Amino acid sequence: MTRNKVKLAYITGDSKRSITFRKRKNGIMKKINEISTLCGVEACAIISEQNSPQVEVWPSDSGVRSVISRFRSLPGVEQSKKMVDQEVFLRQTIGKVYGQLKKQRLETRKKEMTNIIDHYIQTVEFNGNSMSKYDLNDFSSFIDENLKEVDRKMKEMTIKDQDEVGNEVGL
Repeated sequence: MTRNKVKLAYITGDSKRSITFRKRKNGIMKKINEISTLCGVEACAIISEQNSPQVEVWPSDSGVRSVISRFRSLPGVEQSKKMVDQEVFLRQTIGKVYGQLKKQRLETRKKEMTNIIDHYIQTVEFNGNSMSKYDLNDFSSFIDENLKEVDRKMKEMTIKDQDEVGNEVGL
């Protein structure tokens, strides 16, 4: 069974927020323990609560110090190689969404052109005068792409037929 998607927003209720924090903190600690055990990597966690002066660390103070000192001994380039701040993260996310939008627009445009072709085939009344230059250009490109695809498939079928005839003759 799948969970409902959680809306990532600040939880305003104090008790609900503290319960969620406790559950999530335990989950994070468990995951860090699992990744450390299963993959044989050094991992640590430092969690600081707003209202608590005590900082919680995993696996221990000495283990955290060991991981941090190892990290600090790396060259600066290696330290920051995969680090992202919120601005970089948002730029990456926006870039991905923009790419998805561009892909979706292209798909939608192809569907529009397919509908125009279907309408033309059904009514035999193609009225290019009602289309803009942009639409006509896309329409022409779409038809060219489809013709190339049909031509490619016909060549494949011809080659396949020739191979089958050659195999029958060779028997």
